[in-house]
Amino acid sequence: MLTVIYCVDDPATSDAREAHYAEHRAHLKKAPLKILVAGPYTEEGSNRKIGSMLLVESQTLDEAKKFAHNDPFFVNKVWKDVRIHPFIKNIDTR
Repeated sequence: MLTVIYCVDDPATSDAREAHYAEHRAHLKKAPLKILVAGPYTEEGSNRKIGSMLLVESQTLDEAKKFAHNDPFFVNKVWKDVRIHPFIKNIDTR
């Protein structure tokens, strides 16, 4: 199943993103599910990272939730809000 993981950073912990970036990347590299697309999104007109978005393929929604909730950005409160939803792909122009 496809799942979108949409995360909004906590502005109060902006320094935490850089502090935990290496741990976050290591978590992504050892993912037990398939990461199709992942990366930060930025503030309009700036390169300042304000959140993350991942599109993953997993066996279950619970697997995707467990993966997100074990991410160092979640554990260390970089992300203020995390939304995890099944995703239906209608268009893929790759």
